[in-house]
Amino acid sequence: MLVIAVETAGMDGDKVPWTGRRHDDDSTESTGAPSAQGLFDAIFHALHDGEQVAIGFDCELSLPAGDDAADSDALLARARGVEAGQGVTELRHLVQELGRWRPWTIVTTSLPRWRATTSILLWEAVSGSGAAGSPLDAIEAFFDTVRAGDQQDVGEPAQPVVNLAAAAALDSEVSTDPAELTRPPLRVPVGAKATAR
Repeated sequence: MLVIAVETAGMDGDKVPWTGRRHDDDSTESTGAPSAQGLFDAIFHALHDGEQVAIGFDCELSLPAGDDAADSDALLARARGVEAGQGVTELRHLVQELGRWRPWTIVTTSLPRWRATTSILLWEAVSGSGAAGSPLDAIEAFFDTVRAGDQQDVGEPAQPVVNLAAAAALDSEVSTDPAELTRPPLRVPVGAKATAR
């Protein structure tokens, strides 16, 4: 298992700061090149070696669905049209590249689905108390979530959302569950006891 945290605040042009750690390694991974290509290379090689990969972004990965909740085409169009920050832009680019080079890759935003497959999990790192957590904090919070066995609710969410990560996957050549488009992505609180929501 390779867990990666992308630091969106440090993005500038092709610069994409990220940190990774494997489940069997208590130290920080060598991040490789802090670029979109460096991030893709690390993920590609981990998948090639049969590892699961979890990639966290410290930015909003969903927005309210509103009146379009029952219309997947309208939701996808809305997701494409949203003025996303650099984090979502990089996520879209990454998923498009994975679809180009590994179209059989399964991409999910659901922790239970990810646990059942050798695939990619896209998750949102949520800083607590208004303070930004570091990428290492986000990675540790993710491992806490997995160790605790926390899972997202499998029922209907209180309010349908547009899951921007799922939309990016559906717009690419990777394999993803269309039902995730209206379900919240895994959200991992950073700086507090991690629970999935």
